Amino acid sequence: MADNDLNVIESAALSKNEKDLQEYAFLSQIADMYYNQNMMQAEIARRLYFSRSKVSRLLTRAREIGIVDIRVKHVRDRVPSVEKVFRESFGLKDAIIFTNFEGDTYDQTLDAATDFASIYVSNLLKGHMRIGVASGNAADRTNRKIRPIHSCQLDVVQLIGTISNSRQAIESREIINNLASTFHGTGYYLNTPIYMDNAFARSQLLNDPNVREVTELMTRCDLIITGLGGIDVSRLKTAEMIREYQTEAQAKELQAKGAVGCVCMLYYDINGNYVDCEWNEKCICMPLEDVKKNPMTVAVAVGDYKVSSILGALRGGIPNVLITDVTTATKVLMKNEELNKEAQ
Repeated sequence: MADNDLNVIESAALSKNEKDLQEYAFLSQIADMYYNQNMMQAEIARRLYFSRSKVSRLLTRAREIGIVDIRVKHVRDRVPSVEKVFRESFGLKDAIIFTNFEGDTYDQTLDAATDFASIYVSNLLKGHMRIGVASGNAADRTNRKIRPIHSCQLDVVQLIGTISNSRQAIESREIINNLASTFHGTGYYLNTPIYMDNAFARSQLLNDPNVREVTELMTRCDLIITGLGGIDVSRLKTAEMIREYQTEAQAKELQAKGAVGCVCMLYYDINGNYVDCEWNEKCICMPLEDVKKNPMTVAVAVGDYKVSSILGALRGGIPNVLITDVTTATKVLMKNEELNKEAQ
């Protein structure tokens, strides 16, 4: 007796009701003809004297009750057709759009994104280069995974001020230290708070020679790695880092002025324009216009929550390389089409 026959008997044994047994047997016959014998539904219909639509319904029923168990092996790789659309639609230097699957968690998808990002960046690092690093979940994970592939001396520049939270401050310094050490370069630290409410104290601090050296180096980076933050300050690690600074009034102002995302802690609208607001004025970080002018800015972001922040960044020319999953990418394209139609 063949294995398939045994499987049918075992499935049928799930019910002692003769009517159910007949149904299981009949569904097994149809499923075998379709999946194992590669017969078309029209051919099955002719042989069994049914309509094609009924064969389709019976195959669906076979899957629902477990007669047919289809398993798909998940393989992650890039999707060139979607990457091409992104490069052409947004004028990107490159796009890395990878496969993702039903059931993937946000953390799994982000982990895959930072795998692709770290490999991509590692391949770019050659000779003597200067890299700018922002804090945040996506950027931190990517930076920790970067490894030497080519001979490279890498200087590493901190792009945003230090978070008062000691754990975050230590992690940021460790990442810069590890990158600079691994690539035989130098780390440059922005030894300021991320946010200063006092305008006079802020201007004095920015005129400090050590701080000024780092802010000048920001404008001469060969490569920047960043995430794209969202507007909801309750959800992401990057937002948690600024929660102690950002007031409820500032958050409401950002929403009222159409902010959809942030890069290096500075917020922008759906067209990637700088949002003129109190929060942006008092942050100490790389200016948004300098991020846009940088020769290579790699942005890593995934998930439904990031669709608007990704689209705003792309429409404003903030990154010139995007790394995301194909599900998020498709939603970004759909939202972009909607906005373009509304503007017509």
